[in-house]
Amino acid sequence: MGRCRKGFTLIELLVVIAIIGILAAMVFPVFARARESARKAVCLSNVKNIALAIQMYLADNNDCFWPMEHRQEVWDWFPPQAQTEEPPDPSECHGLQFKLNPYLRPPVILDEYVKNRDVWRCPSARLERGASFIIGYPDWFSHLVATAGQWGCCINDAGLCPLYTATWPAGWGGDVTDTAVQGRMAITGMEGSRSAGHKTFVKSVGTNRVLYGLKLVEIEDPVRWVVCGDAGSESALESIGQAAYPDLCNPECGNCGCANWIEDCADSIQSGCPDMWDCYVTWHTRPDYLRDRNAMKIGQRHLGGSNLGFADGHAAWWNSERLLDEWAEEARGTSSHIGGYHSVGMGLGAQGPMSWCETGSGPFGQVYPDEPTLR
Repeated sequence: MGRCRKGFTLIELLVVIAIIGILAAMVFPVFARARESARKAVCLSNVKNIALAIQMYLADNNDCFWPMEHRQEVWDWFPPQAQTEEPPDPSECHGLQFKLNPYLRPPVILDEYVKNRDVWRCPSARLERGASFIIGYPDWFSHLVATAGQWGCCINDAGLCPLYTATWPAGWGGDVTDTAVQGRMAITGMEGSRSAGHKTFVKSVGTNRVLYGLKLVEIEDPVRWVVCGDAGSESALESIGQAAYPDLCNPECGNCGCANWIEDCADSIQSGCPDMWDCYVTWHTRPDYLRDRNAMKIGQRHLGGSNLGFADGHAAWWNSERLLDEWAEEARGTSSHIGGYHSVGMGLGAQGPMSWCETGSGPFGQVYPDEPTLR
C-alpha cells in the first residue's frame, strides 16, 4: 500500500496567500488612518493650548495682541538699507522691522504661557520652519546694524541681514548662539524636522501674521477669526492657502521664490516625487497642479484638513475644501476686516488663484474672468 502524504497543494497555498494579501490591503489603510487620527488629536490639543495661551496673554495685556516695533531709529534704518523708497506704513503688521526683532516672535512672547515648546510642532508635518538665525544680544538692533552684511542671507539682494522669517533670540537655537559670529545657521531652509540635531526650536504650527498691534475689540467675530493653526514653510500663518494646504510651500501666486528651481520643481511634481514638499509649488511652477484637487491632497496634513485655533480660544479641525468655501463666502465684497491688514476672510489673506476661489457664480469670477482659479 502507498503512503498517504499530508500537506497543501500549490493551488491551496496560492489561494491562502492571495487572501492574506487582500486582507492586508484592506487593513493597512485602516491602521494608517488610525495612526493619523491619533496625530491629528495630538496636534489639535497643541493648537488648543496655543489658542488658550493667547487668551491668557490677552487677559494680561488689556486685550491687545503682541506689540509692534515702534522705535523710530529702527523704522528709519531699514528703508534705505533695504533699498526701498519709503518707510512701510506703521499699520503694516508684517514688515521687516517686526520679522527681524527676535523678541517679537509670538512663540517667544507666549513662552511663559505654553510652558512646553513642543506644542508648536505638529506630529504630521512634513514642512516646518524654525529658529535659523540667532541674535544672541538683548539689544538686537544695534547688533544687527554692527553685523550688517555678515549673515550670508539677504534682503533685496543687499546682503544686509538675516532672513526675516528666521531670526530668533539666544536660547532658541541650541548650540548656535550667534550666527553672524559662528557663521552657521541653526536650521537650514525648511528642513526643520531633519536638521534639529542642535536642539534648536522647530515649529509647524503658526500664529496669524496680522495679530501684531491688534486689539481684540477690532475683530468682528472672534469665533471665526483664525489666530493660530497648521502652518508650513513660513514662521507665521500667512494665508488661506497655507492654512488649507500647510504641507505645500507657497501654494499661491505671489513672488516665485524658486526662481532657479522652477523646472526641477515641476519635474519632481510631474514624476510624483515624494520630496515635492521641499519645492515651491506656486502658480508660476505648475498652474495645472493647483487646479487638480486630487493632486493638492498631498498638501493636506490631517485626513484632508487642518487644525485651527480661533480668537475666542476654541480650536477645531477644518476640511480644506470647506475652509476655502467658508473663506470665499466671507471674503466676497470685502477687501479687509481691518484697515491696513491683509485679511479678508476668517482673518486670513490670499494671493493669486486663492484670492478668487469661489463656490459658484460670484464677484470673484465676474471681476476676474480671465484669472485662473483654484475653485
